Amino acid sequence: MLRLTVCLAVVTLVICSQCPNNEVCEAGQSCCQDPTGGFSCCPFHHGECCEDHLHCCPEGMLCSVKDLTCTNATHTQPLADRTLAKKPDLPKSFRMIFSMPASESDITCPDGSSCPAEFSCLLMSTSYGCCPVAQGLACSDGKHCCPNDHECSTDSSLCVKRKVKVQTVLCGNGTSECPADTTCCQADDGQWGCCPMPKAVCCDDKIHCCPEDTVCDVKALKCVSSTNQELPMWDKFPARLRAEWEDHKQKRPETQRTTARPTGTTSTTTAANQMTTLPAEHQGVSSDVACNDTAACPDGSTCCKTKDGGWACCPLPEAVCCEDFIHCCPHGKKCDVAAGSCEDPSGSVSWVEKVPVRPIRKQKVAVTQVSSVSSDVPCNDTAACADGTTCCKTKEGDWACCPLPEAVCCEDFVHCCPKGKKCNIAAMKCEDPLCTEEPLVKQTPVQSTTTPNVIGTQKSDVPCNDTAACPDGSTCCKTKDGGWACCPLPEAVCCEDFIHCCPHGKKCDVAAGSCEDPSGSVPWVEKVPVRPIRKQKVAVTTVSPVSSDIACNDTVACPDGSTCCKDKDGEWGCCPLPEAVCCEDFIHCCPHGKKCNVAAGSCDDPSGSVPWMDKVPVRPIKKQKVAVTQASSASSDVPCNDTAACPDGSTCCKTKDGGWACCPLPEAVCCEDFIHCCPHGKKCDVAAGSCEDSSGSVPWVEKVPVRPIRKQKVANTKVSPVSSDVACNDTVACPDGSTCCKDKDGDWGCCPLPEAVCCEDFIHCCPHGKKCNVAAGSCDDPSGSVPWVEKVPVHLRAGQRPSGKVKCNATHGCPESSTCCKNIAGEWGCCPFSQAVCCSDGFHCCPQGTTCDFVTLTCKSNSTSVPMSVLIPASAKEEQRKHEEVKVTAGKYGNRVPCDAQTSCPDYTTCCLIAKTNKWGCCPLPNAVCCTDGEHCCPAHYKCNLSSVSCIKGDVVIPWYNKIAAESTPAPKLDLGVVKCDEQSSCSADSTCCLLSKDETGCCPFPEAVCCPDQKHCCPEGYRCDLRRRSCVKTTRLYVEITQLTHIRSNKPQPSVVVKDVQCGGGFSCHDGETCCLTSQTTWGCCPSPKAVCCDDMQHCCPAGYKCGPGGTCISAGDLDWSNWVNWKLFFSKKKRALTL
Repeated sequence: MLRLTVCLAVVTLVICSQCPNNEVCEAGQSCCQDPTGGFSCCPFHHGECCEDHLHCCPEGMLCSVKDLTCTNATHTQPLADRTLAKKPDLPKSFRMIFSMPASESDITCPDGSSCPAEFSCLLMSTSYGCCPVAQGLACSDGKHCCPNDHECSTDSSLCVKRKVKVQTVLCGNGTSECPADTTCCQADDGQWGCCPMPKAVCCDDKIHCCPEDTVCDVKALKCVSSTNQELPMWDKFPARLRAEWEDHKQKRPETQRTTARPTGTTSTTTAANQMTTLPAEHQGVSSDVACNDTAACPDGSTCCKTKDGGWACCPLPEAVCCEDFIHCCPHGKKCDVAAGSCEDPSGSVSWVEKVPVRPIRKQKVAVTQVSSVSSDVPCNDTAACADGTTCCKTKEGDWACCPLPEAVCCEDFVHCCPKGKKCNIAAMKCEDPLCTEEPLVKQTPVQSTTTPNVIGTQKSDVPCNDTAACPDGSTCCKTKDGGWACCPLPEAVCCEDFIHCCPHGKKCDVAAGSCEDPSGSVPWVEKVPVRPIRKQKVAVTTVSPVSSDIACNDTVACPDGSTCCKDKDGEWGCCPLPEAVCCEDFIHCCPHGKKCNVAAGSCDDPSGSVPWMDKVPVRPIKKQKVAVTQASSASSDVPCNDTAACPDGSTCCKTKDGGWACCPLPEAVCCEDFIHCCPHGKKCDVAAGSCEDSSGSVPWVEKVPVRPIRKQKVANTKVSPVSSDVACNDTVACPDGSTCCKDKDGDWGCCPLPEAVCCEDFIHCCPHGKKCNVAAGSCDDPSGSVPWVEKVPVHLRAGQRPSGKVKCNATHGCPESSTCCKNIAGEWGCCPFSQAVCCSDGFHCCPQGTTCDFVTLTCKSNSTSVPMSVLIPASAKEEQRKHEEVKVTAGKYGNRVPCDAQTSCPDYTTCCLIAKTNKWGCCPLPNAVCCTDGEHCCPAHYKCNLSSVSCIKGDVVIPWYNKIAAESTPAPKLDLGVVKCDEQSSCSADSTCCLLSKDETGCCPFPEAVCCPDQKHCCPEGYRCDLRRRSCVKTTRLYVEITQLTHIRSNKPQPSVVVKDVQCGGGFSCHDGETCCLTSQTTWGCCPSPKAVCCDDMQHCCPAGYKCGPGGTCISAGDLDWSNWVNWKLFFSKKKRALTL
């Protein structure tokens, strides 16, 4: 009964095998690793993975890839195909977006770009990008990211939750432990076992256990509950013995006791103590289990080999060492590497991780020992092999013995072959030209030949520098962090990956992982650690750095043979190469003469490319004398506001969340990244991390926290907030029982919780003592998680008047009923419409519900189009008033830009010559650049790219603009450029004057418009104001059918033209009362209507006053769809700039 129950539980739980990269195979299959780091599935339990990475064999059989068979001593069968491992059901990673130009309201990245406040800046393959979580980590593909409590999958497509440390139950002796949700029970021999359920009852037979609230019936082998329900007893499995270095507790907990019911067949049982006082400490190490002459494991444990040939301890007696070289299983069980468990017919238990060995101390070795036996074969000064054997190198650079004379050492560093034969690693055979074969021979350990009282380094060692050396017959090679490693080959070639090396005369092929020369290729060799040169005498009176160090500045230096490179914060790092090239990412460097390829992560020159290197930290120049003069009292502090101040001689600078920090320089310049600052008179270079002026550059300085202004005396007459309010600053407050939190723009919001935690997304908050989990949208602590809370708006403190301005960020704002838009320079501008659409050119904007049309410079909706509006610069503090008082230019040209005495262009445009007509044209941009093709133009500070028909500024490429024809300028006395309202005010042409109040006049941007009685809005001509429905209403809606263009009868130039004919150009003309329209790039057609509108399809036209609509119709150009107030045209004060038409 019990056996069946346990087996069913195992079958239910173990439904698949999880591979190390979190991919899964079906139950009963094994994971096999591919060369790319991925995994595939072998259809056998504990299968053997073949070296061709395509097939596998059952356990206990060898792969014969050449014959495509699996063989052992008695059987042969075909190789089995591996199948692809399945992707786990894990959350997908986030796609990063490119960072934007720097903005003070966003998070500044190290390269000077910015990300939204709720994002995090992460390094992509070539530049910084934005991850849509507040705390993320970049995946290896440079395109995706995951929350920082996850890890990216190998292909960067999934996010894997980081593994949490396994919790265990410590048993009564303080050194044994059981897995979580189990119970420690003592056995007859005093050892501890684990009952596979929490709070279990340990039975008196010291073998079984029962669930909580039951009693053991040892005679019947049953567990009896209080309701007389009978359950099977459970077997215990051995507890894990903690190593000497692990945490040992000495506690005496309460004794758990369960009394049995008095029945005829049930005995009284008592739960064993879960914890007891530790026994007296072991004396010495006499009970240790020796692994070799230098390492041992504690008594009751087992020595197991590690993957590098060293020793580790399994905390179980007579344990089984698993094939992964990391874990082990109890005696009599079998390791299931795929499932991470220990199996036998009775069931499975979790496997155990090995712990480090400890050295055997105080080894007494006879000093007078004669070296090695005279017949031994010496490998070096310290190791030898028996007579008739051969010394062979191991992969760690040490020596091993092949039990054959003058043998051939195989490339796997494990096997060898007889003299004259060749190693075939794939087939595990020794071959010769006569086609005879025999199995490979395994090497054996060497024996020591030297006395152990050697001082310092062996005479035969190869010194790398003053502190590290490699064994004789090896080569010193640099590691990627500037240290040393040993290549176990003499005069070897150190490979560019800083991990491997090749024999003398060969060349490293990093892509293939081999060593090449004209004779062929061999596998490369992995380097091993150096060993320290002991008893180094170092002078203790050194003031400066080591004489060979390279000083970066007065306080830090890099080791000899390296190069000082700046990091993104302006600090110093060390590139472990002489005269190296410091890369633009501020993290890596390249060898002298090569060029950093940031996109590929390599160092390139005409001879090829090698991987780039990570920089390592600098080391301080010791015994620097630092001034100890302490700043005086707080009286000399520099106050930032009423609550925070900086020390004397420093400068207050804003942080990115609107708080204060201190720059430790007087009258300093605060940098745009909100982290650093520069000396007075210098300019911050965020990209280079330095402070620049004409005299040169210096590293920038990082700001330090402010200190509170204590014992503030506040006048009693000051108006305070309502007694229950929580004041955020001098103007706003939150209700009692709530918390002030900053938003991403540096303004305040209210979290409706007392002493709350403000979350990193600047939108939500969590209760006091909990932590924001932005990825999950929750508030977490050890007791569990609750949903996070959204912040609510603040309210004004008593005596404060509300402002009608629209805030763009903490420092810039726009007038009431306008919209903040970023201009092309990344700065704030104001669009004179409420909830407007900001156009992508960074110059214009449109009313809500319309789209920006850059061809016609109009704002289009389904039924109408209106001219675009130009952005007005947003203002900061006192400058706001000046920008709101823009004077209406009156005089000769009104609101127009003169091209010459007879021609002008509208305001906010630029005059450019049209090459074909040699007449003036208007570029619809202020201060524009006129392109040399005579047809196009670009915004200010851009360059015309004639080949790609675009405008370029650095890495920014935008389409260029078509010019429109200029108009003749009327005589000054006519003053046709403006509509005069009264003696003091006027509006631009094609607009209407409307009263805003008794003393103020505004401009409606429609000719002959209807001024609404609310003195705030206006409607186009032919409409009436409907104040109740908040809209402009027109009782009729007229559609006119589109008229088909008629082609001109002859393409040849006509010899004579009737005086009244309309000239099209190129010798073509239309009759009087018609309009010329292009039907292709070179042909003209005539629209049978004067001053008609030519449709974009080059086939149709509409009468004047109409526009081309969808579905073969002409729509009245004045037929606007004003559905609500936000689509109405608001007019402007006489002191504000009227709309440009």
